[in-house]
Amino acid sequence: MFKNKHVIIAMLVAPALAVLAWFAVDYFVAERPHAAKPGATYRLVAKSNCRYDSGQCDLENADFVLKLRPVRIGGDTVLLELSSGFALQSATLALVESGTELAPTQLSPGQSGGQTWTGEIPAPAASDAAIRVAVVAQNATWYAEVPVDWVVIPD
Repeated sequence: MFKNKHVIIAMLVAPALAVLAWFAVDYFVAERPHAAKPGATYRLVAKSNCRYDSGQCDLENADFVLKLRPVRIGGDTVLLELSSGFALQSATLALVESGTELAPTQLSPGQSGGQTWTGEIPAPAASDAAIRVAVVAQNATWYAEVPVDWVVIPD
């Protein structure tokens, strides 16, 4: 069976053609990323470190990445720092407890040209609490809702 040169060549070429077909289908069918359109809204995906007490929560949508981390936890408030790779025009956080959204907090920009923002929110009392994040960058709105499991006292 393996003495026929056509069978041997077919056994060598078939895997290479299969791999090439895999990449060709991806190239022709895959969705292409596009630039954010002004006035549009985009959802941010919470990474896995937002689900446990990691001390930081990463949110992303393609190359747009936000990092939330607690700077100081006082008696009734939590000071949060939001950093981004892009300059933000505005940033807002709101605490949601038992389905009720508390008053949103506008964050204040730091000295980094709009890439670092800080603000205080009420300390979460319930374990099912969440933080709603909304930022404006490049005239587009980016938003997410994340649980508060990652908010721990920094060392």
